[in-house]
Amino acid sequence: SVICLNNYMENASSKIPWADLRYIFGQIMYGGHIVNDFDRLLCVTYLDWFLRDELLDEMELFPYAEEKDASFKSPSATTYDRYLEHIETQLVAETPLAFGLHPNAEIGFRTDQTERLFAMLTELQPRDAGAGDDVVSPQRVAENYLNDILDRFGETKFDLDDVANNIEDRGPFQNVFMLECEQMNTLLTEVTRSLIELNQGFAGELTVSDAMEGLMNSLFLDRVPDSWAKLAWPSLRPLSSWLHNLTSRTGQLGEWVANPSEIPKVTWLGGLINPQSFLTAISQQTAQRNSQELDKLVIQTDVTKRVLEDVDAHSRDGAYVHGMFLQGARWDTTASIVDKSKPREMFCELPVVNCRSVSADKAEEKGVYLCPVYKTEQRGPTFVFRAQLKTKSPAARWILAGVAIVLDIVV
Repeated sequence: SVICLNNYMENASSKIPWADLRYIFGQIMYGGHIVNDFDRLLCVTYLDWFLRDELLDEMELFPYAEEKDASFKSPSATTYDRYLEHIETQLVAETPLAFGLHPNAEIGFRTDQTERLFAMLTELQPRDAGAGDDVVSPQRVAENYLNDILDRFGETKFDLDDVANNIEDRGPFQNVFMLECEQMNTLLTEVTRSLIELNQGFAGELTVSDAMEGLMNSLFLDRVPDSWAKLAWPSLRPLSSWLHNLTSRTGQLGEWVANPSEIPKVTWLGGLINPQSFLTAISQQTAQRNSQELDKLVIQTDVTKRVLEDVDAHSRDGAYVHGMFLQGARWDTTASIVDKSKPREMFCELPVVNCRSVSADKAEEKGVYLCPVYKTEQRGPTFVFRAQLKTKSPAARWILAGVAIVLDIVV
């Protein structure tokens, strides 16, 4: 790549072919090895920022940096030794601003490191009740957890036959919520079964198996047991928070079961095990209503100015959703645009969002940032869809800042 760059710059007649260089580096030499579409977009966006004429004329190298104390400009044309001297003397201490990130990104990184450290220390603590008078055994902790969970969820189950009989006109949304109830029943059945089995093991009625011991250790360490996680939704929550989240999820389904012919006026999108199916239902309903082809429709998001309590009717052309948290930026409710995050504000909850389905050729693209939506802060494999967020700044700014919407955050 160095040889290629040198040849292009040395042999350029009058103007350096930056577009050619961006394509060679971003789509072939480096971009050709990038599998994830968003990673490739990030690579291309960095190249768009750096590979341009201003690079040779004291350009700001920290993308979209506005802080006076965090700046690093490219030097004027000079010798190799002077370039090295410029880097050694002018480059400030390492900062997220150098990559186009908000300073809050470092807070999130350090917090994650600390949580990982504490998790490792927790695993190292003694688990033998005889190790000290103040040491609580894993079995005692598990027994307390076990009884509490069984009291809360032992009788929770949705009667799908009864629900089906109460639906007057079964449409796409009803299919989604029926499937959600079915998946929730499967999860709750496994939770109850495994805990009853563990309780029998504690009572000496069954031999404690490896699976039962693993469940006990998960309860002791406040982690979601593997057998539960396989049947549930992606989550980074500790078990205590996960159970609270489970209560909220069953609550939303319970409200729908009470009146299954209608969906909630505002659906908690992150409270669904499979939020993609809900978005597909929006497109299916639009396709049926307007006699359109389903594969030519896309989801369009319109961020309203209303909060959950303000909505008293269903959306006329889609579905209202809530529980979407902006990470890496904030939402300016007054101007209805994406804006820079406030210091130490890691997430910003969006107002109620209207999700509607439109033809792909009519989707709004100008003046918007196509924001990736993920189920958890892990991002990557938890991708759901792209939401359109209005912006006055270039979309590239939010791409480099890693701005995304997360449906389930750990606070």
